[in-house]
Amino acid sequence: MAIVVNHPLHLAALRFPMMVQVKVWKGRVTLRNQTVCRILEEGQSFVVPTFLRFDCEVMPLAQRPAEFSLTLVAAADAADEFVDDGKLWSLPLAREIFAAPQRCWTAAQLAAHWQVTPQKARARLFAEGETLSSLVREQRLVHALHIAASMDDPGARDLSSLASRAGFASVTRFAAACTEIARVPADHLLRTVVRYETLPANRERGLSPPRHRRFF
Repeated sequence: MAIVVNHPLHLAALRFPMMVQVKVWKGRVTLRNQTVCRILEEGQSFVVPTFLRFDCEVMPLAQRPAEFSLTLVAAADAADEFVDDGKLWSLPLAREIFAAPQRCWTAAQLAAHWQVTPQKARARLFAEGETLSSLVREQRLVHALHIAASMDDPGARDLSSLASRAGFASVTRFAAACTEIARVPADHLLRTVVRYETLPANRERGLSPPRHRRFF
């Protein structure tokens, strides 16, 4: 499945709890972290390491929509992935939040899960530069992006449905997370992201699979 973008789309500070493969079918995608920039042209792909925060800028070219995909790479396919040893507690937690964003994530429940006191649970995250509330908002947001790129029924793609499925208590909170974390209006995301069958169409056009590059 691909994401079709009719206008420039700029997503900031994305961070997924597993590796993400970005493939470009049309247009240009620029990936950036704090130190490195990678420009992907049509027919190229790139894998972003687990839990690395990055910006994704999508640019249509020659007055035609850009087409790209964001694919989560399963752990079984990521034997050589690099994982930050400093995220011993926050990374597994981020994976759990991403998998179940609708759960009520509180310090008390996390403490019970880890079998420690709430103070100890908070201290573990603080030592890794994280907080529970920010981690929950961030992972709910990237989960929403993943949903928006893969909804089966385009007619059902609305802010209320997307916010609810991603675990946000209201559209207002979802919109605030979009603006504050990814720096993109929520309605702009829904207006530009469309799902459709990529591979069969590309086979008919004779387009080769994107060339693959790994990591920043």
